[in-house]
Amino acid sequence: MSWVLFFSITFITKVHTIDLYSPWIISAGPTFNAYKYNVLQHLTSISPYFESISDGLNPDPPQGCKVNKAVYLVRHGSIYVNDNDYFLTIEPFLQRLKNSSYYVDFSNSTELAFLTHWTSYILNSKEQIEKLAKLGFVESFNFGARLAHRYPHLLPVKKDASFKVWGSSANRTLRSAEALFAGLYAGHETIGNVVSILEGRDQGANTLTPRRTCPIFNTSHAFKLSDEWLKYYTVPIIARLTAKGSGFQFTPKDVLAMQELCGYETIIRGSSAFCEIFTSEEWLSFEYYEDIKYYYELGYGNTKSVSLGMPWVVATGNLLNQTDVNDQHLYISIVHRQMPPFVVTALGLYNDSEYTSPTNINHTLPLNEINNRRAWKTSRFLTFMGNIALERLDCASAAYTGSFVRVLVNSAPEPLPGCRSGPSFSCPLKQYMDYVKRRSDSYEAFTKACGLENRNAAETLSFFVNEKVV
Repeated sequence: MSWVLFFSITFITKVHTIDLYSPWIISAGPTFNAYKYNVLQHLTSISPYFESISDGLNPDPPQGCKVNKAVYLVRHGSIYVNDNDYFLTIEPFLQRLKNSSYYVDFSNSTELAFLTHWTSYILNSKEQIEKLAKLGFVESFNFGARLAHRYPHLLPVKKDASFKVWGSSANRTLRSAEALFAGLYAGHETIGNVVSILEGRDQGANTLTPRRTCPIFNTSHAFKLSDEWLKYYTVPIIARLTAKGSGFQFTPKDVLAMQELCGYETIIRGSSAFCEIFTSEEWLSFEYYEDIKYYYELGYGNTKSVSLGMPWVVATGNLLNQTDVNDQHLYISIVHRQMPPFVVTALGLYNDSEYTSPTNINHTLPLNEINNRRAWKTSRFLTFMGNIALERLDCASAAYTGSFVRVLVNSAPEPLPGCRSGPSFSCPLKQYMDYVKRRSDSYEAFTKACGLENRNAAETLSFFVNEKVV
């Protein structure tokens, strides 16, 4: 081998072994050093609204596609406090605090010292419980404004247009609907009106509150299982708080009350010292408690859930499938917190069993440890103003032609299991209609599931096309 060739090989070898860049210079982004924990994103049903992480999917309409129809199911805005949370958990804790004030001393505990002078934000239970808070009004108005920016072409412009927004007849849902409706038009003169949908038991499936119209809907199992987890995860918390020496004898329900107060008080006062009491791991345990409760109360753990959510899914699928130019093009319904879990369950979203084969009832959500990889995380869809959208995409591009349905949850695209061959993992419209029919046929119809076959109850949700329902 010549010296020239030897030198060339040596030079090339050396060049290719030189480490030109440190691994810290070329990086997809930080992990450890960027860790931040926001407790308000893990409070599920008592969290102020935030948009979900999109998992990399672009929420904008895919290239070559236009949204020509959209249907939204939206939970009402933030409230002072839910009645069950207050009467079953928070009020008993507040009463225990009051009764123990003469012998308990929190002043020597860093986390609990604020309780020495803290007073409840609930001053008039009749006027505040289940009522829309100021933040809830702002959330609703802002959400309406965001929809107006996203779908300006779907809003009517003629004065005689019969545009509607539907809301359950409760105060907090109707006020949220009115605020959202005002946001759609930036507070200016509106076109159309808010329609109140009754919550009475005689509505059958033609309602936005099917839980109240289903007399045999049972949730006791959900609270039994979630309470079992509550007692498990609060053991070390109670030991830690008791060691502070305040003299207060904490119970699992006291811990739950303080964690609930973190969310509710933040909504009213802008912040809460209760949020600082617990570690991020303890907040994840609270989130898991909520997930267990809603999984067995309103989700896949309750055999009635799909039957209660399916009437809305079928009715909105029919709306998306219609092409009449005189149709309304943006449909918005404001509902209670029970409705989003019914609908995501009916759609087959966040279903761990799609990818696993559970061998027992607690496989998905074990009661002795957190399943951190679970699909069912209610913080994704059950916040105040939590929303589920169905968009009809009409596409004309080199890659995709035709109509497709895309699901958005809190503004993040959520592909349907087994139906995601369209742009942005959307579902071809015809396949979507078949998908809904297959799921609908696989479960009991509403009246049968609720024991209403002989009561002349409505089997379908029809108020979108029935103007007489008010």
